[in-house]
Amino acid sequence: MADQTTKQIQDLFVPWLLSAPEYNTSILDKAWAQPDYGRMMLNENPVPPSDKVVNAITEIVKKGNRYPDSMLRLRTKLGALHGVGPENIALANGSSETIDAMMRIFLQPGDEFLLSNPTFEMFLSRAGLCGAKNVQIDLLKDGLQYDVEGMLAAVNEKTKLMLIINPNNPTGIFIDDADLIRFCELGIPLCVDEAYLDYHPQVASKVDLIKTYPHVFLSHTFSKAFGLAGIRFGYVVAVPELVEAFTKMYLPWNMSLMAMAAAEAILDDPDEVKGKVKYNNDWMDTFTKELKAVGLNPYPAHGNYMLIDASVTGKTTGEIVKAGYDQEKLFLKSIKPIHGKDGYFRVTPGTVEESERFVRFVRSYFGK
Repeated sequence: MADQTTKQIQDLFVPWLLSAPEYNTSILDKAWAQPDYGRMMLNENPVPPSDKVVNAITEIVKKGNRYPDSMLRLRTKLGALHGVGPENIALANGSSETIDAMMRIFLQPGDEFLLSNPTFEMFLSRAGLCGAKNVQIDLLKDGLQYDVEGMLAAVNEKTKLMLIINPNNPTGIFIDDADLIRFCELGIPLCVDEAYLDYHPQVASKVDLIKTYPHVFLSHTFSKAFGLAGIRFGYVVAVPELVEAFTKMYLPWNMSLMAMAAAEAILDDPDEVKGKVKYNNDWMDTFTKELKAVGLNPYPAHGNYMLIDASVTGKTTGEIVKAGYDQEKLFLKSIKPIHGKDGYFRVTPGTVEESERFVRFVRSYFGK
């Protein structure tokens, strides 16, 4: 009877719900349950919020009985970062909400969403939950750069949304400006995800694109360099008409007073972010040196993650991740085979002690 009831309930679901790819976060249950294990798998920032941020949250909690407003002051400050006005900013409950909303704004069942492979898997899940088809084009085998020609060749009348993560996750590679323009010229809605750009300010935000191409929008988050992953804050930069669409698609009051207070506090203290970026980049330099010393191939770390090709060792991704867990109590990120080649994994700097354990793991496991 129970199985029959379950089947009857599932028959009521929209047909694409159960077949959509899943974005699985169960690793977080394990990480929270084992606090002595290094959390180096989900691109979290290991540096906690400053006292200034904590105090701002604590103070606004006293007004937690009130609904938040549209936070014009905060949107104005965010716009100033990009040389635009508050009307160009839509606030999101982390960039995850932006990922969900962009699918529902542009995609209907049967439409196609064009993106690279590999990439951040939440995009695949949320597009699938709109009944859309994910069209993934493998990165180039040499250097894992975007296969621009392959992606452009895949565009057809069903292509209703495209994605370029810059720098890409998990490879850390930037797309050439001229190639990015070729996507913009298609006139198809294009998300340029700049979640990790704060770690590499040498590359400018592509905000000027929205002035020429109103169908292009930028996605940003405070989960990475700003270190507010658990507080949930992100935003979209776009033309006002597109900002209005995102605002309409987001839930009313999607941003808590606490999240907005935290975001404004850290915006008012840019040195906090600079310190977190330096901490990350210093460890990335150390990781790169250590990984190369044992013969591995680390890709350039332009964010707070590093893709590592350890296939030369003959070890599989599963073996590497398990060894990190067993030998040094580290959660590392497994990466599916790329171009049929196993042995890739990804790492994010942890605390000082965790990062030192990773260095020790690299030396002991790969240095034999």
